[in-house]
Amino acid sequence: MSSSERRSVPVESPADAATSTFLSFSTAQIPVSHRLEHWESYNAKVLMGLDIRTLDDSPLRAEEVTLHCPTLRFARVKGSPQVIERSQRFITTNPTDDVVMFFILGGEAFFYHSTGMILLKPGQAILCDLDRPFLRGFSYGVSELVLTVPRTEYVRLSRGKPLKEPVIFDFATAAGTPGKDFAASSLASLINSALARKSGNLEQAENEAFSLVEQMLRGSVGADSHSAYQRALREVDHRFADPALDRSQVAAAAGISERQLTRLFAAQGESFADHLLARRLQAAEALLSSEPYTSIADITRRCGFTSPSHFARAFKARTGVLPSELQRASRA
Repeated sequence: MSSSERRSVPVESPADAATSTFLSFSTAQIPVSHRLEHWESYNAKVLMGLDIRTLDDSPLRAEEVTLHCPTLRFARVKGSPQVIERSQRFITTNPTDDVVMFFILGGEAFFYHSTGMILLKPGQAILCDLDRPFLRGFSYGVSELVLTVPRTEYVRLSRGKPLKEPVIFDFATAAGTPGKDFAASSLASLINSALARKSGNLEQAENEAFSLVEQMLRGSVGADSHSAYQRALREVDHRFADPALDRSQVAAAAGISERQLTRLFAAQGESFADHLLARRLQAAEALLSSEPYTSIADITRRCGFTSPSHFARAFKARTGVLPSELQRASRA
C-alpha cells in the first residue's frame, strides 16, 4: 500500500485510541483491497479482536462509533454481510477477559457456539463470553449495539455465576417498542443515547449501565428460560401446519440451542415432538367439528400431517375415535 493510501485511512493509532473517549471509523475512504484488514485492526484496538470474513465478492462496507467509559465500552456497528469468528486458536492469541452483549437492531444474525446455533432477530440481544469460541454471521448486513464488560465486573454483578452458555434477552418488539426484558430495553436506550451525545457524564452512564446489567442477570436464569419457552410455543402455534417444522427451527426462532429447547419442554413434562403432535391434533379436532364437510385429506394437510393414515392413528389415540367418526357426529 502506498504512503498516500496509508494517510487516507481514518484509523486512530493505538495511543490515540487509548486516550480518546469517542472514536469513529468508516471504510468509505479506504481502498477496497485493504478494507477488511483495517476493519479487523480497528476493532482489535478499540473493542475486541475478531477474525472477519465477507460473505460474497462485494466490497466490505463498515462503520462503527465507540464510546469508552471508565470501565465499559459502548458501540454502534453497521456493515455489509459478513462472518465474525473467535475460534479457540484465535482466542489463545487474542484473549479479552471480557463478556459482551450484542443488541440486534436490523436484519438477522446466526450465532454458533459450543452447544448449538441460535438465530437472532431484531429486538433480541445475546450475552456471551468473548473468550469462549463462537461464530456470528449476518446474511443481510450487520446493525447492532455492543456493550463490553470486564470479566471481573461481570462476576461481581452476577454474584459469582459463570456465563457458561449465551443468554438471550428481548429488548424490543417487532414494532420497535420496549420488549419483555425491561432492564435490557433500558440498557439499549442508555447505550444509544450515550453514543448520540458522544460525551457527557460517562461515569453516571456507566453506573446506570452496571445497575441495569445487574438487574438483567438477576432474572436471567428463570425469566429468560420462561421467555424462551414462550417464544418456542408461539413458533409452534404459528407454524404447526408446516410439515417440515422441526426442533432445530423452533430452537432457532426461540433464540436457544436444541439442547436447551429439549430441557425447557422436559421441565413441562413433555417432549417437543409430543407438544407439536398435540398442537396439530388440537387444530385437527377443531376443524373436524367446525368444518364437517371438508375432506379428511384437506384437514390432514392443513394441520401439518403428511400421511392420512398416520393422522388417523394419532387422532384415535388422542380422542378415542377416528377423524371420520367425529366428522359424521358433527354433521348430525
